[in-house]
Amino acid sequence: MSNRITNRTVNQTENRTDRIDTKLSTEQIDLLFWLANGNSVELCTEVCPDLGTVAELAGFAGHFSKRTIYRLKREGLTQERDLFVTGLRWTSLTLNSKGRQLAEQLEGQAHA
Repeated sequence: MSNRITNRTVNQTENRTDRIDTKLSTEQIDLLFWLANGNSVELCTEVCPDLGTVAELAGFAGHFSKRTIYRLKREGLTQERDLFVTGLRWTSLTLNSKGRQLAEQLEGQAHA
């Protein structure tokens, strides 16, 4: 992305969703923008006591729940990569090209 997408307040995001044809919630759009800035969500996928644990989302100021990332995945906006940290399998979720394209469209409409 040529421009870094900036963090927005909830009210700015809500105003933006009024003008955009998307079914994503405010929280989902906030996470989409955060991911569009090159960030990722790491989720433990090893069958162990940490199963389902989400690593700290450094720099993410919005509200996060696992359902938020599940929705972005269901919409086909993410890609996954397995990582092994101290023998435990983690999945790193980032935006795919469709997700980056949607983030750019939403950002462009916010400035229109």
